[in-house]
Amino acid sequence: MKIIKTYQLIILLFCSTSLLSTTVVANEDKEDNIILLWPKDAGSKGSKGMGVPRPKSGDGHIRITNVKIPSMEYFPAPEGKKPKPMVILCPGGGYRHLVITKMSPIAKWLNEHGISACILKYRIPKEREDAFQDMQRAIRIMRSRASEFNIDPDRIGVLGASAGGHLAARASTSFNVESYQPVDEIDTVSCRPDFAVLLYPAYMNTGETLNPEFIISDKTSPTLIISAKNDKKHFPGSPVYAKALEDAGVPIRVRFFEKGGHGFAMEAKKGPLLTWPDFHLQWLKDMDILEDTPEKK
Repeated sequence: MKIIKTYQLIILLFCSTSLLSTTVVANEDKEDNIILLWPKDAGSKGSKGMGVPRPKSGDGHIRITNVKIPSMEYFPAPEGKKPKPMVILCPGGGYRHLVITKMSPIAKWLNEHGISACILKYRIPKEREDAFQDMQRAIRIMRSRASEFNIDPDRIGVLGASAGGHLAARASTSFNVESYQPVDEIDTVSCRPDFAVLLYPAYMNTGETLNPEFIISDKTSPTLIISAKNDKKHFPGSPVYAKALEDAGVPIRVRFFEKGGHGFAMEAKKGPLLTWPDFHLQWLKDMDILEDTPEKK
């Protein structure tokens, strides 16, 4: 038993170190994999302010809290001649913590299909407006650095889970909202995502009414929603949001599973829930975000 506990401690320390190391400022060397979002954080040293790992809660995942210095962890797709699509991944955690370890497998899966990815570590626990500012800034950074990272500035999307789904929906509906005063030339770039994927999104509605922070129009990003009907607390918001997009003429596709609950990410072991990544992949192809034929090196 002592050996097992020691092993778990080693794993926790390893994961927290890997999540918090190798920081660069937004306009520095692209070969490093951590990108700070704001110039005011440029002088930060080490991992101070970039989040504190909480002990495991029994589900095998590490939760990060007390993020004061937001950042992105970059997962590049395999190199090729053509610019790649990019997805910014927004972890869930109720705006209290970030379940980063549920996003890492999705980032690697996207890489396998020729899509670059970043995992956004937005400020928590804070007001949701801070997270929204970080989301807008993250999109602008990746679009402004598209040529550096060999990504297509017209194929930059967001994928959010749970609270991160709420954040991704805000990014795709409220991109004209000036959530902060511009700080540099990066803030002259559009923060509208070209597409949005919402996994079991939270905080979308009050009864049959959509939450007011969503400013939906025909310019809202094309959206895919994936959730499970037995997610009793949060599922009702998915059809409400989907109908609002449909009424506005926004391209919308849904995949509502009968079972799956909340927080399934890439962890399904059997049953229909296993198919959601393939459904997601087909949608990207149907939307011309991803080519049907993989690029040859």
